[in-house]
Amino acid sequence: MGSMGSDIAVEAADIALMSDDISKIPYLKRLSNATVATIKLSITLSMCINAAAIVLSLLELLNPTTGALVHNAGSCFVVLIAALLYDRKFE
Repeated sequence: MGSMGSDIAVEAADIALMSDDISKIPYLKRLSNATVATIKLSITLSMCINAAAIVLSLLELLNPTTGALVHNAGSCFVVLIAALLYDRKFE
């Protein structure tokens, strides 16, 4: 429990509950699983977009300006995917 534990225990813990309500542990587990899945999806999507941009630039279909725009679009997709975790409700 984060509010009652020592500072060292709170820092060493993977999850620290700030209240004494342990009924939130299943929610936290589902949220952490969704977060890991979102991270994996974001990394995969970003790598695929960058690989496609590299191939298109080798084929001289992308110039440096459009390559930068494609790279920034990939970053925007990652941020939008991460926003899907906000206020997620699990039943």
